[in-house]
Amino acid sequence: MRAAFRAAHAVAPRIGRDGGVFVTVQDTGGDFGLSGSERALLGGIAGIAKTASLEWPAAAVKAIDLEGGGRDAATLAEVLTAELLEGGAELEVGLRADGQRLSLRAVSRALDTAATPSLDEGSVVVATGGARGVTAACLTELARQTRARFLLLGRTRLEDEPEAVRGASDDASLKRALLQAGSAAGKPLAPAELGARARAILATREVKATIEAIRAAGGEARYAVADARDPASLRAALAEARAAWGPITAIVHAAGVIADQLIAQKTDERFDLVYDTKVAGLLNLLEATSSDPLRVIGLFSSAAARSGNPGQCDYAAANEVLNKLAALEARRRGAACVVRAFGWGPWDGGMVGPALRAHFEAHGTPLIPLSAGAAAFAAELQHGGSAPVELVLGAALPAKVSVQGACFDMLVTRASHPYLADHAIDGVPVLPVALALEWFARAAKAARPGLEVVACRDVRVLKGARLGRYLDGGDRFTVRAKEIAPNRLGLELRGPDGTLFYTATAELSTCHPKPAAPPPDPAALEELGHAVYGHELFHGPQFQVIESLQGVSQQGALGTLAGTREQQWPGEWTTDAAALDGGLQLALLWTTHVLGGRGLPAAVGTYRLYQPKPADGLLRCALRGRVVDSSKTVCDLSFVGEDGQLVSELSEVEVYCRPEPKTPGARS
Repeated sequence: MRAAFRAAHAVAPRIGRDGGVFVTVQDTGGDFGLSGSERALLGGIAGIAKTASLEWPAAAVKAIDLEGGGRDAATLAEVLTAELLEGGAELEVGLRADGQRLSLRAVSRALDTAATPSLDEGSVVVATGGARGVTAACLTELARQTRARFLLLGRTRLEDEPEAVRGASDDASLKRALLQAGSAAGKPLAPAELGARARAILATREVKATIEAIRAAGGEARYAVADARDPASLRAALAEARAAWGPITAIVHAAGVIADQLIAQKTDERFDLVYDTKVAGLLNLLEATSSDPLRVIGLFSSAAARSGNPGQCDYAAANEVLNKLAALEARRRGAACVVRAFGWGPWDGGMVGPALRAHFEAHGTPLIPLSAGAAAFAAELQHGGSAPVELVLGAALPAKVSVQGACFDMLVTRASHPYLADHAIDGVPVLPVALALEWFARAAKAARPGLEVVACRDVRVLKGARLGRYLDGGDRFTVRAKEIAPNRLGLELRGPDGTLFYTATAELSTCHPKPAAPPPDPAALEELGHAVYGHELFHGPQFQVIESLQGVSQQGALGTLAGTREQQWPGEWTTDAAALDGGLQLALLWTTHVLGGRGLPAAVGTYRLYQPKPADGLLRCALRGRVVDSSKTVCDLSFVGEDGQLVSELSEVEVYCRPEPKTPGARS
């Protein structure tokens, strides 16, 4: 965990300013420990990543849970690389050994109050950090419902108040009284000592008030000084409670401190203080009660663990570990023990002071009232049964990945896209329309996980993208996605200098539409009297996907195409880019046939997809076209698989004639 923090700390100044990529990888079962991984202590790494994503808005951050499952390093490397290069935009992604790709979402649920109560008046509850603040309110409500016995553990030492402060009820009046008493005794107090004494008195009063409140609610309570990070003091306090009341039957771990600071400024010492109070404290408590018949384990976690929080990478990490340890304990103990990790949002009390309260109010975040939070806590532990272990209460979580301004970067080199060497004009590779469509479809799926791209509309070629650095470091491109309507994204493909090359609109749905019957093939076809490649078409071997051309007519053309799988283009594909390019090649051939010049595709009205992956085998492509004027045609193309099913369609493909090259042999 500290290694992950130090890695983030090391890159924070640069990546927070200039952007970049930061990825964490853990193995907690491929589901981020929700099923109870034995490696739960790794769970907090994702908390660091989630906080980093908020502190570094210019960076691309991802937390990956890669399940080993006995696979060798080479296999895991392939899976991880595929996710980094071709995965979606989710911040958290689980990759299971069986090939499943999982993402996380929050779902609301109602409490089943019919479940048998877990605690009663004979129960013994040990609570760390429970003598003060919001935890005290929760335990008091639990006492009201159960009349149980409570051992409250804390670091506050109870001391008798000096007579001079009797009647002083707040920090300011306490300091005045202490200052006056010190001056009268000839022992004036320094400001630091004055503040420490006032805080100690208020803390003692709060502990005593909590003990009285629990007793008034019908329970029993005693307080012991013990630091959850100190196993010896913990064991001693629990031994005294067992001697007085019997075995421990419930633990509530609520001890915690915060030391907010951005990752770039946070020190190891601050990280350790926050992390150890939560994690080491819980591990010590579980060890100290390993022989007790626990029926309830309640852990005070935070919504920061679920979504991250600027300045709280340590707090988010520590509470994420608590969440995953809760899942592990629930799996180990089964139905005999109710285990809950409460991911609290901000309370109206406790660590939330006036300044922080104003911050939450300004951002529209409601605070949890003490009475409502305490009631939810007690009800969950008493009647929660076997419901989900990890909860988020009183905090709004994003329902989906935001795609406002989402961007996806591509680097095109000879190594990454070797087939593009065969798509060159005047000796320079050119980005094909089909690959731009693939990038658009992939970006849309990444921006809206769980949905399928069913169409790309209004595809416009605004400027040809020449790959001038294909052999020298590569050419960079960015696809930007912006939500323009429900399940509809506006897409742009730009170069590193902002040049706009392509635009389109993607439509998404929960599933692909059922394909219609393929339209009939064009009639009255005539065979061409020459080979298509090296004559009308400039494409090299990797792009020579027209396996055969059955013929052309004034109304259309018919050909057989090899797709991406047949051509063995590397990588995973959302579209069949090779077949699409073949269809566009067919449109160029038909334009040459009817107009006599060489064509260039300029726009696609609609690209419809009827399946999520490229088809196996060859495809039949039927083109129907019409002449608009002496320099423009419009074509519709249907792609049909070997099983006779319609795979995809291109409609309203606009092709314009362009001048011949100036010198012979300029094409390659």
